[in-house]
Amino acid sequence: MYRKIASDISPALIERRCASRHLVNLGALLITPLGEMIPATVTGVSTRGFRVKADYGVTIGRSVGLAIPGLPRYVGWVAWSYLGEFGLEGAQEITEDAVEHIVALGTPSAII
Repeated sequence: MYRKIASDISPALIERRCASRHLVNLGALLITPLGEMIPATVTGVSTRGFRVKADYGVTIGRSVGLAIPGLPRYVGWVAWSYLGEFGLEGAQEITEDAVEHIVALGTPSAII
């Protein structure tokens, strides 16, 4: 079964990753498919998803949740995984207001 991910929506390849990504350092909880709460750190955020660091082995395509204090839970799937970090592509777009709030909560470093 093929799952169409949000980055596949645009037919123009140049528009596939157009969201500004902000570096942050923010504590959160990763919610596993079995409902376990694993301490995690959000290290990047955009309107498309999150970069997350956690001591939990994720599998590409796996659906997981992310709980950030003061915000609703985000659900998405693992887009990539490398050396304890992974990209969580949101099932729904993250609003600009939520991104700004997350940047304000974390320690913003730069826009990449």
